Amino acid sequence: MEKKTDFKALSSKAKVQYIWDYYRLHILSVIVIGGIVIGLTYHFVSYRKPILSVIMINVQTTSENADAAFDEFSDTAGYDKKQQPIDVSTNLQFPESSDAASASSYEDYMVLSTMVGAGGQDLFFGTGDTFLDYANEGACLDLRTYISDDVLEKYKDHLIYSTDDGESESYPCAIELTDNAWIKKYGIYDGTCYFGVFSRSEQKDYYTRFADFLLNY
Repeated sequence: MEKKTDFKALSSKAKVQYIWDYYRLHILSVIVIGGIVIGLTYHFVSYRKPILSVIMINVQTTSENADAAFDEFSDTAGYDKKQQPIDVSTNLQFPESSDAASASSYEDYMVLSTMVGAGGQDLFFGTGDTFLDYANEGACLDLRTYISDDVLEKYKDHLIYSTDDGESESYPCAIELTDNAWIKKYGIYDGTCYFGVFSRSEQKDYYTRFADFLLNY
């Protein structure tokens, strides 16, 4: 019969070793679970829902520059960037013509489709057929619901319209930006790009303010 260890008689070092030898699995389990709990607690306490989620396809600058561009908007609007963050996605690239699609661009098509289909996206920037396909199919809001008549008049020759499918009337859903100072300042696009707001966005106060900032920059 194995003799029971006299724990009290052990030295301090031996006690530590004894506890580790016999209870290390329990100790490690507690540490791992504790770490998970702390991590989840920190995430839920510190997480702030973005006031705007932005998809920018075919950008020609770094994600850092794109973030800096929206930081300027936040500063101008007086938003706290920590409490009122803006999420900017800039990693999707598509050929200008949908006829030139490749295997790699097909993966990006799937990602974009999933992001748009899931909802929660607000601003949409891009170039080429991919943007126009979404706009034509009604993925973007009617510009008249959040842009003033004066501004629409200013851009009247650069409006993109949804497709009249016989069930719903065509409406202005996006704007072609040909020489926008904000876009040029941060090198987001070299030349023309398009801008619209996703039809499922619920952030009207924020996207209305951004549109005013962008179109009057």
